[in-house]
Amino acid sequence: MNAEGWRTMRASDADRDRAADLVKAALAEGRITWEEHSSRLQHVLNSRTYGELDHAVRDLPSGVLPHHQAPLPAAPGHPMPPAYAPTRSTNGYALASVICGGAGFMTGISAIAAIITGHIALSQIKRTGEEGRGMAVAGLVMGYVVTVGGALMLILMLGLFFAVGTSGTW
Repeated sequence: MNAEGWRTMRASDADRDRAADLVKAALAEGRITWEEHSSRLQHVLNSRTYGELDHAVRDLPSGVLPHHQAPLPAAPGHPMPPAYAPTRSTNGYALASVICGGAGFMTGISAIAAIITGHIALSQIKRTGEEGRGMAVAGLVMGYVVTVGGALMLILMLGLFFAVGTSGTW
């Protein structure tokens, strides 16, 4: 298929949905007005070929190309913007930390695991840039609250035990 042959290929519903998403994103980013959004969206929904879809989104940061067609190279010195924002994964240790921290209120012992996995998660997140810092901090806070609370309860109970034991009254 020649370079212009793809323009006459029939577009699918999924292709129209992707083009509609580009138009919606352009509105959300302030690139087009509400009136232009309405007009372009109507054009996209009525499009039957890739060429018609391309006409509706040609001047937006990412156009519509068939799946097997590689994107056209950007002009020298002008890199193409990404079609979507890359997603970052959530750190598994952060998730483990918040789960263990919550379970620590019931079991007590899992609070230690929350503290350990929380510190590991923060270290990995700082190094890799993964998501999950809030979960790691929440797990650490819950783990420390349970641990310190348990230690204070133990000290209080031991103090009461020794106070009653040394008072000599039974």
